[in-house]
Amino acid sequence: MIAIGFAQTVSAQGKSATFNLKMTVDKYIETTPTPINFYYGTTGHENNAQSLDGGGVAGIQWNIAYANCPFSITLSGDNPAGQGVPRFARKETGTHGGAFDILNTLYQIHVITNGAVTGINGDGNWGIAAKEFPFTESILEAPHNGQVALNMYPYVNYAGNAARDGVPVRETLINSNFTNAQSADAGDYTCTMIVTLAAL
Repeated sequence: MIAIGFAQTVSAQGKSATFNLKMTVDKYIETTPTPINFYYGTTGHENNAQSLDGGGVAGIQWNIAYANCPFSITLSGDNPAGQGVPRFARKETGTHGGAFDILNTLYQIHVITNGAVTGINGDGNWGIAAKEFPFTESILEAPHNGQVALNMYPYVNYAGNAARDGVPVRETLINSNFTNAQSADAGDYTCTMIVTLAAL
């Protein structure tokens, strides 16, 4: 038998090991402290029906959240009449009161991320009538600096909204032939809107 041996040699350069390292940043959404109280102002009186439109309140914008991921945004709400939508309403008062004066309501709403309008009315739609709530939109690109802003223009008791929202204009002209359902008493009309963000 002949034994043949092979000598093992080690390179002077050595051997390298590669580490593939990874970490994860959690998805994160934080909304601004609430409630946010905002007064849209007083209607004008130029004809039979007072209306409040977005032209008088243009440019209102709030930072509503910080997020580092794509998200869905859902708009919902209610009013004093318990209609389950953010439509302006006021309870009539006094001996002959009791019902609610309800004003047709439409919103033009934009979500702003990465310095651009990215949702809700950003697709060219004119607005969202109160009866169309709740409404959900997905923002598919993360806000890379974290900022999520929202602006909102109301169109309230506006003749063009009557068919869209299903609520007629409430007249403000003094007319003894009007019924309670045809006229709007003076006073503060309110509603609540809830903006909910969820990570995608």
